[in-house]
Amino acid sequence: MSTEHAMSDSLERSATSVVDAVPPSRPSSLDPELIPVLSSRWALTWKHLAATAMFGALFVFLNHIPLRGTDLWGHLEWGKRILAERSIPTEDPIQPLAVGMQVVDLSWLSQAIYAAVEQAGGPIALVGLFTLTVWLTYLLVARTCYLQTRSALLSTVVTMAALGIGWSRISTIRPENFALLLFAALLWLLVGRRVRRDESVLADDTRGDWRLWLGIPVIFALWANLHGSFFCGLALLGCYLVGRVCEVLWNERSVRAVLLDREVRRLLYWCELAAAAVLVNPYTMDAYVEAIRFSQNLNLRDVLEWAPLSLRLPAGWEFAASVVALGLLLRLSKRPFAAADVAALLLFGLAATLQLRMIGWFAMVWAVAAAPHVADLVTRWLADRAARRKHVAETNVDVDDEAPSLPVGHSFRYTLGCLGVLWIAFAFSSLSRPLLGGAPRTPEALFGEQSPQQLVAWLQKNPPTGQVLNPQYWGDWLAWAGPKPMQLFATTNIHLTPRSVWQDYGRMVSTQPGWDTTLDRYRVQTVIVDRALQAQLARSLRTEPNWMLVYEDPQAQVFRRKPKAESSTKAAEPKPTACH
Repeated sequence: MSTEHAMSDSLERSATSVVDAVPPSRPSSLDPELIPVLSSRWALTWKHLAATAMFGALFVFLNHIPLRGTDLWGHLEWGKRILAERSIPTEDPIQPLAVGMQVVDLSWLSQAIYAAVEQAGGPIALVGLFTLTVWLTYLLVARTCYLQTRSALLSTVVTMAALGIGWSRISTIRPENFALLLFAALLWLLVGRRVRRDESVLADDTRGDWRLWLGIPVIFALWANLHGSFFCGLALLGCYLVGRVCEVLWNERSVRAVLLDREVRRLLYWCELAAAAVLVNPYTMDAYVEAIRFSQNLNLRDVLEWAPLSLRLPAGWEFAASVVALGLLLRLSKRPFAAADVAALLLFGLAATLQLRMIGWFAMVWAVAAAPHVADLVTRWLADRAARRKHVAETNVDVDDEAPSLPVGHSFRYTLGCLGVLWIAFAFSSLSRPLLGGAPRTPEALFGEQSPQQLVAWLQKNPPTGQVLNPQYWGDWLAWAGPKPMQLFATTNIHLTPRSVWQDYGRMVSTQPGWDTTLDRYRVQTVIVDRALQAQLARSLRTEPNWMLVYEDPQAQVFRRKPKAESSTKAAEPKPTACH
């Protein structure tokens, strides 16, 4: 037994030594091995995080802009009729005194979009549409600036400055928002083409030109149906054409060189393509005629946004500050201004001084022109901080942990931070409410304090009969929220109001001589007064024996014509309904 036991122990020790001597099995080189690796290009820096935070804050801020009682509601009413009747109105459907005036509705597609969105999600959906439109517009502007600076933070800062310059035109929801988005897209295409040409070693590099050959006709075909400002896009293309002509003339000193220059011919072809794409609308050539005629309408001269720029207005100071900044850049930057940028700045700057409503277009041109020069100043002033390190500090890394090294300053933590910022911005926006829940916005927060909501609630219970004299700027809101039908005197579509009717409106609301007989001539039965801006009209109506005050709140007053028998006997006026 002892011999057998010894032999057994010997065999076990031999087997153990053999097992220990065999190296651990390694996968064959032919076996696939899946290793999760995230590209280092997704590792961001603190600058990306700062840029994301600014755009996130902008997204949240845009979501809380109220739907004020502006021309949005008139466009919405037009859009409802377009969807219901499957046709574009030939007369103003909410302004009876404009009957017979020719209608060329260049914003019919915007109006249909507004109506469809409102029917699908209510007024809160309009806030989401506005937020996405403006946010994408300035995201495109930032991307265009980035193509010239290669700095996400710097591009975002310049874009936010442009946002401040044009804020007076952006904070109101109207079809022009869609036009500004298309303008930003056109800028992105043109600047991208210029950057590729400047960075290319080839004399005639056509890489990426397919974007313009496809993008330009799509942009202008949409533009001609969304808003009548497509001339701004044509003007921008013209600035780039003129800029290229000037560059060739300056460099070659020859007209023949201009005619033979392929870039000049290419830009000319794109201008022709854009002009042809505008014709893709229900009115074809009449779209050009109407856009010109609209801008020359005399009634529009009485509206602030069509007035020349003034330093008494915030927009005037913003424009002046932008001009001073351009002067400093011209003096300090060593990088020459592109001829196309100079042409665009001069044209849109002049347009903004002549008409306040052009400040939003100028702001985007300003950002694209200023960005490369701001980058030049920052690069020279902060060269020691802006220069990237070429070597990574040596660290002890295990052979098995073959993690890819990241450039200095880049980290996936910043990437997670950017994702977190985007989620927070979405969570605090109106778009998240259907998914995440939350209390709906109050009417005051949704429609703003300027919208006469108490007045509308009273009118719904006491609908007026006959002709109504209303504040023109409340007309669209009353058409959407008020009782139907209501014979409003004027809306924001004053270009459709006959000139004599518009002059009579001004005479009545400003109580010029003959204002009372004008009320009689139009057979006005109800007068709605804005207490803040039409106090003189309210005082005059109070002294008139034919009128009585039937309603008032802190914002509005309503006067109605007395019956003839009552006015002749000078009966005591009934106590008006008050709402405080």
